[in-house]
Amino acid sequence: MRRRSDVSISSLIGRSRAGAGPGPIRRLRLAKTEAIALLMASAALAADAGPITDNPLIAIPAGSFVFGRDDGLENERPRRVVQGRPFAINRTEITNRQYEAFVAASGHRRAFYADHPFLGLADRPVVGVSWGDADAFCRHYGLALPTEQQYERAARGVEGNAFPWGHSSSDDARANVGADACCSGDDRDGYPMTAPADSFAAGASPEGVLNLVGNVWEWTRDIYAPYMGGSAAENRHRVLRGGSWNSDAGHLTTTYRLAYDPDFRFAANGGFRCVRSSP
Repeated sequence: MRRRSDVSISSLIGRSRAGAGPGPIRRLRLAKTEAIALLMASAALAADAGPITDNPLIAIPAGSFVFGRDDGLENERPRRVVQGRPFAINRTEITNRQYEAFVAASGHRRAFYADHPFLGLADRPVVGVSWGDADAFCRHYGLALPTEQQYERAARGVEGNAFPWGHSSSDDARANVGADACCSGDDRDGYPMTAPADSFAAGASPEGVLNLVGNVWEWTRDIYAPYMGGSAAENRHRVLRGGSWNSDAGHLTTTYRLAYDPDFRFAANGGFRCVRSSP
């Protein structure tokens, strides 16, 4: 499900009926005005560290970018170029420390693995949260879960990278990944389960966002639907992105999509981060 407020695929000038629209000079002025507005929105986002003091928001500028792929699974197709509005996204996944602060302030229920000796460590990404838990956290801070298009733009840049760092496959220095297709961890990277949310700097996205693939799957705002055909109204599952510490490399691309029960809160490999969209 893609919201017009998040991604616009219309031109800056907009559509008008033949003979009824503004002249060419007027259209150029309108386009320039809207372009300036987008630049100002991007600048405002860049200047805002965000409400979570130890997890700043990283600005993602407006502009066209590659979305989807033609050589992936059926639900990743087709590859196309879309026009994105500016937004800002948390530099890391939300951590247990940050989630516990939210629980203390709001009275919301704790994460399912809050007391786990490894998964519950303060600097690890929070896991064991439903879609509703993640949504409540983001809303508490005036933020939102990212749409699929926002996630993908943040993860792969404007050129459509297969991974945040480029097109070369993942390795132990770039992402916290598993050894098998499902579902065993791999401690060759130093972490048998989740890793600290600010780890794997070598795997950062073009704008410097960390762990957009690997470590934990991340909830997005969208209800699952095939890109071509089908309807979100026919489904209740939400989309997870990015793969996790017990995923193999095939699940770690920036385009892989996983439909998941939004009420399930027992996954030891599912977390989230938040975004702030431009007005």
